[in-house]
Amino acid sequence: MTQARTLEQAPGPRGHWFWGSIQERREQPLELFTRAHAEHGDFVRLRMGPTLSLLSLAGPELVKHVLVDHADRYGKPPALMKDLYPLLGNGLFTSDGDFWKRQRRLMQPSFHKERLAALTTTLVDATQQMLARWGARPSASEPLDVASEMMRITLGIVGRALFSTDVSGTTDRVGQALTLAISETNRRLLSLGLRAPDFLPTARNRAFRHAVSTLDAMVLDVISRRRSGQTQGEDLLATLMAAQDADTGERMSDTQLRDEAMTLFLAGHETTAAGLSWMWHLLAQHPEIEARARAEVDTVLGGRAPTAEDIPRLRYVTWLFEEALRLYPPAWVIGRQPVKEDELAGVHVPASARVILVISVYALHRNPRLWPEPERFDPERFSPERSASRPRLAYIPFGAGQRLCIGNQLALMEATVITALVLQRFRLRSLPGHTVEPEPLVTIRPKGGLPMLLEPRPAPA
Repeated sequence: MTQARTLEQAPGPRGHWFWGSIQERREQPLELFTRAHAEHGDFVRLRMGPTLSLLSLAGPELVKHVLVDHADRYGKPPALMKDLYPLLGNGLFTSDGDFWKRQRRLMQPSFHKERLAALTTTLVDATQQMLARWGARPSASEPLDVASEMMRITLGIVGRALFSTDVSGTTDRVGQALTLAISETNRRLLSLGLRAPDFLPTARNRAFRHAVSTLDAMVLDVISRRRSGQTQGEDLLATLMAAQDADTGERMSDTQLRDEAMTLFLAGHETTAAGLSWMWHLLAQHPEIEARARAEVDTVLGGRAPTAEDIPRLRYVTWLFEEALRLYPPAWVIGRQPVKEDELAGVHVPASARVILVISVYALHRNPRLWPEPERFDPERFSPERSASRPRLAYIPFGAGQRLCIGNQLALMEATVITALVLQRFRLRSLPGHTVEPEPLVTIRPKGGLPMLLEPRPAPA
């Protein structure tokens, strides 16, 4: 029997003699992971300074081992969760163990198929309001920041779906707070602990605390008004407040409701908006694909708004979004820490706080062994025929295993409805001379926004 290699013997770039790959991890993480896996295979060790090892995985077999078959050997990295905690609290994303299982069990009914179908009217109304605003713009020649628009509509939708509350009046304030909080959280994650302590009143720390306070005030105010009977709603918040532990009879406290609501608010807003932004950018580069999607919309809908029954028939439109999530997965890395020793790709993985394991979703989705011509935008990759020949865990934009994103079906439904309605009325064109670059924050956003030209679609003859 072959003896497992040590971490020092694992494949990976040499990097700086002392700092390893820490500078590239901070400044060009997408390029670092992609190049490392292209040169060294699906299992790569990246040195982060003299003592920390980052083990990156980009193969479906390894993903299955860590997230499905032996998930008990890997937990959420405490150091990374510490940086997420101020924003998300002890919510579904950051919690672990028995507490996480309890919360997942309490929240699952909120995402049953029937409940999601009932949200179709909300999706349609919000999108039509956005399109009316687009149509009323005084100058069609002025660029439209599509990334900002997608953020705005998904923020409005999640507010209605979660709270039955239209937050469009506070979109700028809440959106700015979210942007700042996410940006600072990402900086903290990338710093690997090399930053000013949270208790110091630096400008960054003060701005971050103010942003989180703004978000807290919005969420807790909604919860308070619902508790006092000032507002009502058949929404996700109502199901969370009514959820009761079958064993203890306990319900969620306001603090826990805040944490779960903030997690859903962020996940239901930031990730879908980022995926939609990249989809519009990619469509503008491929007019033939856009024409096929528009033809499907015209055939299925005939000019009317989609219903829940129409969504499964808009297959190609859904594939557009899925392919955008392949090329630019919002959750571009999934972090774990080994809590039990293990063996991966013939390498002994110790249970150590000095070892962080990441699944590089970005590199996995561009692995040429799994995705022929991986850089090409090809929605038909998600046809049933081509999907059947691919390992199931070659594509994990929503994670995998028991921690599969609870809102994955809502995100797909939301994207399909928004895309179909936009295609009925407008064409989005690239702004000449503008270069679009990915910026890997907590999600991958278009750096500096996504200015595009908006063209009304001629009425069908």
